[in-house]
Amino acid sequence: MSPANHPISEPPHLTGDLKELKLPSVAAGWRRLAEEARRGRLGHPQYLAELVRQEVIDREERRIKRRVSEARFPVLKTLDGFDFEMAGGLDRDEVLALFDCGFVEERSNVVLVGGVGTGKTHLAVALGLACCQRSYRVRFVTAAELTNHLVEAKANARLGRALDRMARYDVVLLDELGYVPFDKEGADLLFGFITKVYERRSLVVTTNLPFGRWGEVFRDATAAAAVIDRIVHHAVVLTTEGESYRLRDATKASRARTRRRKGAGAS
Repeated sequence: MSPANHPISEPPHLTGDLKELKLPSVAAGWRRLAEEARRGRLGHPQYLAELVRQEVIDREERRIKRRVSEARFPVLKTLDGFDFEMAGGLDRDEVLALFDCGFVEERSNVVLVGGVGTGKTHLAVALGLACCQRSYRVRFVTAAELTNHLVEAKANARLGRALDRMARYDVVLLDELGYVPFDKEGADLLFGFITKVYERRSLVVTTNLPFGRWGEVFRDATAAAAVIDRIVHHAVVLTTEGESYRLRDATKASRARTRRRKGAGAS
């Protein structure tokens, strides 16, 4: 057997050393790349560069998976699946510009305002996913869930810890602000969180209420004005319009069932 065809033997201690250094991709791929290097007569520097590059790529993929899992999205949505034609009023270019995620570095916010079923949450999740893919820490939570969490933390003398934990995320997706009004304690605690992350982290807020009606949620016009001021000060505000996509899909499904029944009856 010629040297070129001789199996590559594993050097002593290699597996243990790679495990100690936490280089799983190098451990899994060194032999295959060594064979390719030998066949292609690559030099040692090129072989080493290929191994290191594979480790970097695999670590980035694992990091993104952790970020997506940590975000707790209710469902994964992408911008490719968003129907701009049905969501009237949106400037496509303005939306696309957000997906470079520069707003996170700027510590600015995104506010999506529109009726139920007009795609606000879809866009928010897609934007959060794009942030995860750039290795930002993201957390999805409804306004009601966050408020209840803070109320419970306060009752158990853990409010400071709870606020600090939420403030560690680079982006918090605050969904459905306005669907459920808060009592005074809940409104104060949510205001405290928004104040804590103001100009330090980014918020992506979805709401079904125009700003003029936020007093209905916070039960106090002054508190509502203070919240709006902090959220909107550095923010892109987008308005979604049109018919609810859920209602539209249900109507289409109903019509399809009716046509099938009629077709079956005619036969």
